[in-house]
Amino acid sequence: MRHISLSRRLSIGALATSATLAIAGCGGASGNPQSGPSAGGCESLEGKTISVVVPFAPGGGYDSYARLIAPDLGKALKAQVIVKNQPGAGGLVAINSLVRAKGDGTEIAIMNGAGVAAAVLAEAEGAGFSLDDLSYIGRVGENNTVLVSGTESKYETWDDVKASEGFRFGSSGRGSSDYITPSILIEAFDLKNAQIVTGFKGQSEVELALLQGNVDGLAGPADSRRAGIASGEQTPLLSIAPERVPEAPDTPVFSELELTERQEMLLTAHQTVNELGRPLVGPKDMDPAALECLRGALDTIAKDQDLLAEGEKQFRPISYVSGTDLEEQVINKIKELPEEYLSVLKQSF
Repeated sequence: MRHISLSRRLSIGALATSATLAIAGCGGASGNPQSGPSAGGCESLEGKTISVVVPFAPGGGYDSYARLIAPDLGKALKAQVIVKNQPGAGGLVAINSLVRAKGDGTEIAIMNGAGVAAAVLAEAEGAGFSLDDLSYIGRVGENNTVLVSGTESKYETWDDVKASEGFRFGSSGRGSSDYITPSILIEAFDLKNAQIVTGFKGQSEVELALLQGNVDGLAGPADSRRAGIASGEQTPLLSIAPERVPEAPDTPVFSELELTERQEMLLTAHQTVNELGRPLVGPKDMDPAALECLRGALDTIAKDQDLLAEGEKQFRPISYVSGTDLEEQVINKIKELPEEYLSVLKQSF
């Protein structure tokens, strides 16, 4: 059964880099706005300083996305947009802080949608909020997942993994995406004697273990696997995505497999969580005018060809979905996921 992605129905493409600089959206002393995308300005935010909080350390994908869109977002709002890093607890520290922030639109965040949603659904320690405690401004990037092996590995296809006895998934720890996805795969396909090896400080350490043959596979964001696949150090085996991903165009997605009804249910539920991607969010009780300004500005810059081209150039394509569509077509689906999927999720934390 072919699953057509929400992002392909509703999106566009582009993305980013790093550093912690303030990016002005207004002109010099004259106050004339700089050239660039414009949403016509917004009185409630014009001239203000807006912080985009990144829940991770500088240099990663979320940080790059934030720094990519910050200049154009500032220009569209006629405001100053700065990027702030607030790492901790897989992104939960920043989001816990955000839900208690003032709702005037001056503090927003780019969120690990799948990770946060999984923690909330699993009622994990540290997730002291619900998905309804956030305002959704819009999604800027996808969160497609790819399972890879090392190129020296005996596992060259997904069929090899299914036939294995004792496949070792590498993971940075419980509650992480590289733990949750293997848990779903093990449960869905009843992988014999498969294990998830933890104790690594991050995916870079898991990648090294994969290269050395100490683990057999790693599941992670497709854009983070791009360099390893391109260099030949990693072999893509399976994608959990709505359609084949650019990073691994010859690798099947789960919907191309012959699946039982239960397997399709578990994997489709997991893809639904991934659909949230990398959204910009704010506190629940955000001033309606400020929220409308932010949504309008993001909608405007997501159509700017220069921004889209820069994102493609940096291998961080923007996959835009409006905040309204996120709420109505993604968040509502996430709230109705099957209990069996939620049970596997809870065991992953």
